[in-house]
Formats: sequence, C-alpha cells, structure tokens
Amino acid sequence: MKTLLLTAILFSLFFCAFAQEISTPILEEISENQFSFVQTGELPESINEASGLETFNNQVFWTHNDGGIPVLYGIDSSGNLIKTIHLLNKNRGWEDLTKDENGNLYIGAFGNNKSDKRELKIYIIPNPDSITSNRTLAKVIKFSFEDQKSFPPTSDRKNFDVDAFLYLNDSLYLFTKNRTKPYDHIVNVYTLPISSGDYLAKKVDAFKLEGAMVNNWITGADISKNKQTIALLFHNRIITITDFKDSKISKGRFKEYKFNHYTHKAGIAFTKDNEIMIVDEKEMNLVGGNIYRFNFRQ
Repeated sequence: MKTLLLTAILFSLFFCAFAQEISTPILEEISENQFSFVQTGELPESINEASGLETFNNQVFWTHNDGGIPVLYGIDSSGNLIKTIHLLNKNRGWEDLTKDENGNLYIGAFGNNKSDKRELKIYIIPNPDSITSNRTLAKVIKFSFEDQKSFPPTSDRKNFDVDAFLYLNDSLYLFTKNRTKPYDHIVNVYTLPISSGDYLAKKVDAFKLEGAMVNNWITGADISKNKQTIALLFHNRIITITDFKDSKISKGRFKEYKFNHYTHKAGIAFTKDNEIMIVDEKEMNLVGGNIYRFNFRQ
C-alpha cells in the first residue's frame, strides 16, 4: 500500500513540475502583405467533411472524410477527383494525414471529442499513388496516452482529443485539441513510433495559446520538405514554427498568419518550403468545401 501511495505521489509531482514549465510562446504576427491565401478550387460533393491532406508529388493531393466510408480521395489542386482507394479498415474519427521519408502514408484515426476512447489508431499504407488496386488493407498502430487514467477524465483534464500530427525524426508527433473546463489553454505534444504495434503515446512537450478555446484548436499539421518549418492549421490562421530543437517544438520561433476567412479548415500539406495547400469542410451547404493555396515569405 505504501509503495502504491509513493508511486502516486511521485507521478503527481512529475506532472505538476511539467505543468509549471509550460510556456506561452510569443506569436510574431505577420502582416497580410507578407503572404497570400487564395482559393484554387472546389471539392467534389463526395468530400463533404474533408479532414487531412497530404501529397507525395504536388500533383495528387490525398484527403478523406472524418467518418463514414473509409475512402482516400486523390484530387488535384483545383479539387478535381483523380483517384479513390477504399481501405479495408473502419473510418472512425479519421482526422489527419502525414507521410514519412520511406513513402508511407499515415491516417490518424484519433478523433476523441469526449476523451473517452481507451484505444486510438493510426493506419499505415504505402504511397497511395503507387497502389494499383482500388482496395487496400492498412497496418495499424494502436495507442493510448501515457498520462490518461480515466475514460473520460474530469472536465479539467479533457485534453486527449487529436486532430493533427506530423512525421519528424522517425516519430509521429501528435498535437492535442484542448476541451478542458475551465479552459487551461494547453496544447500537449505526444510522440509515437512509426511501426505497427500497441503503444503508450509519450508526452514530450507542451505549450499554451492565448485566446478562446475554439480558435486555438489545431485542425491539421505538416512539416516542410527541408524539415525546417512546422505549420499548424486553425480555423482562421496558420502558425509556423522554426528554430525548434528535437522534440521541444515549444522552444521554436512562432509566426502567426491570420486570414480574413473563417471556416472549418481541416487539412494542410506543404508543396514547397514556403507554399501550403489547405482544404476545409463543407458546413450546412453554405461555407467551405474548397481547396486553397497559402504562400508566405520565409
């Protein structure tokens, strides 16, 4: 009993110390004349909840809906449908896409609005451009969070939802979507291995974002071709991070690009070191359902 009590105390002290170190990065706001954001096309009707975006050749952009039929849609920069691939895996909370240096595509099935799922998944398939069949079975990474002990946790701990991840240094980096009450502004960063298996996601970093909860939800992430710039997508802005060291993304330089455009943007993919494509969900058949190009100065 004493051993269990001591373990609990040490665990609490560790995470209290971690929380005390969480900083709020200074956001360098970039003026509108330093970047451009333009719509390049409309998405097909079959992609009504676009969530996630990735490309291997800057010609075909892969995306998906965040629920329903487990299909990857390949589109061009104007939104025209080029190719579809059906996965023989369920689409429950597909949220984002990323790729590694070996040509694999990762599908983040980690939507967890209530923070109540005991097991989340990431699917792995080869470069979909190279898949000749219209069906494929993915390998699976299964995981939970190392510091989640209750399902769901109390309201002040509901920070285990994820909409965004990226590949860096042979690991997958996941960014949480904070739903705490009262809202504590924290984005937690976890890592996972890139091979199939069962894992505990390891918390490696955290930072705070000022402002309202919904405006701080990270809905997509990607890293530039030269691995020097991380881009985080929000409903009406992008934050880029440079000069980061290893897993300590929070120690990098944060730049904020605000759009005069508010929709449920949910997928992001670098095409050049200073160019990004973006997709958004179509909502109430009134707004969104488009693809955009964002250019910025480095």
